[in-house]
Amino acid sequence: MKKNVFKSFLTMCALAATFAACSNENDVPNVEKNTRSVFMKMDLPVVKPMTKAVEATASGTTATATDLYLYFHDGTNILKHVAITTASSPSIAQLAAGAQIADVPTAATKVTIYGNKPTGVSLPTAGTLASLKSTEIEIVSQSTIANVLLKSDDVTLTDYTGAGAPGWASGIQSGDKYAEVEMIPAVARIEVEGLQVKTPTKVATFTLKGIYLNNFYEKFKLDGDVASLSLTNYGVTPTAYALGQGLYTVGNNGKLFEEPNTPASGATLEVTAGASNFWAYQVAPNPATAANDQLQLIFKVDNLTATPSSGITFPTGEQFLTVRGFVDKTTNLPVKIEAGKIYTIEKGDFTFDETNLTTVPVVTAVGVWLKVTVKAWTVVAVKPNL
Repeated sequence: MKKNVFKSFLTMCALAATFAACSNENDVPNVEKNTRSVFMKMDLPVVKPMTKAVEATASGTTATATDLYLYFHDGTNILKHVAITTASSPSIAQLAAGAQIADVPTAATKVTIYGNKPTGVSLPTAGTLASLKSTEIEIVSQSTIANVLLKSDDVTLTDYTGAGAPGWASGIQSGDKYAEVEMIPAVARIEVEGLQVKTPTKVATFTLKGIYLNNFYEKFKLDGDVASLSLTNYGVTPTAYALGQGLYTVGNNGKLFEEPNTPASGATLEVTAGASNFWAYQVAPNPATAANDQLQLIFKVDNLTATPSSGITFPTGEQFLTVRGFVDKTTNLPVKIEAGKIYTIEKGDFTFDETNLTTVPVVTAVGVWLKVTVKAWTVVAVKPNL
């Protein structure tokens, strides 16, 4: 995948005593006035906007930056904050070609960058780094893949001593500083191509009524921490998984759930999101590897009938297929849901039979586990462990 990369270096600035009287709206009051200039260059490729749950895979794509928030700090305190937009000076476009950020306090030893702040979220411009990183983000604000929240690590500003200059830092001189900053999406992504019955099968017909995220975090912090937050789990009550229940509202349709109400068809008896499409959802990071603490996907089906030779009769009404977490394709060990990674379920690898169906969601017992090979923001193969 092509990463979002910010390339920067710091150049020492000689300042007269009278220059301390100058002001900058991005300056933090009462900090050391020995400053440096920052020259930044970035590469942010544009991707097509996708805003619905049914969309193409995000393989090979990156989010577009519409706003950036640069924090220069000493590891504890924010020493300078700079907001960059498409219309600011410098602008995002100018940063793409290389631009200067002036008057960064020399006490700053690190830089941290966030991008695409959700509407309604207020980020601090001063104070402690810990306070900044504790800002909470609602997961439903992350439904547009082209505009997901971006984040970087705390990147150390390296002193340049005259040798081994980065090729992108043209004009760097001994005594300057430089840093190469990589940004990634702050969320993970779930992609479901479809599901189909096993062959041979005792299932003759079924309709996929709905797909519901369960056991998920409604919010996450800028640093990805969810330890102090609670999981949302709608339990074993079948009626809880429907439009109008809990967070499964009209406004969250395509963000937390989908109700395709599509009959299975074809020789393999399958339901898919459509040609080259996936049901896709952005989700908060989840470091849990214990099964009952991992993200769940609840598939609701009805209109189940059995093949004449099967000798079975399905109960009348809806039944459920529960996906509880993900396991590594190679090791079969549970994997974490990590920021910047895609977890993809392909229809040919997501097969089920009558033994996997239950009359209530199985949220605290063995459901369907999916094998997944995890890579950074790219589609990976997954197989179910039934």
